[in-house]
Amino acid sequence: MSQTLLSFEQAQVDAEEAAAYAKLQAKLAAKAQRAIQKHQEELDKMSRRLTRQFAQRERTPDEHAQCGIRWYCRSARDRARGNYWTHCHACGQALIYTTDPNAKPQVCAGRRQ
Repeated sequence: MSQTLLSFEQAQVDAEEAAAYAKLQAKLAAKAQRAIQKHQEELDKMSRRLTRQFAQRERTPDEHAQCGIRWYCRSARDRARGNYWTHCHACGQALIYTTDPNAKPQVCAGRRQ
């Protein structure tokens, strides 16, 4: 059932619809703005965290191990990746890493026959 409205009634209905549409658009714009702000806050938080981690790695000194005449070094990055020598490649004994530059070297037994 369709209803015909007079011009002033139609104008009032159009104004109500326009107000409802404007309210909806404002709500959607505010939601989009909150999403952008939340994303930016997450990026800032991640940036601060990565900066702290980098500074921590820079403060942590490299560690050295010596077996006989062979020197082994592992940095903070190597420790994080687990990519460093754990045993002497000549004699096979476990390496003792230290940050002390005056530490006594391990005695290398040489190759086992």
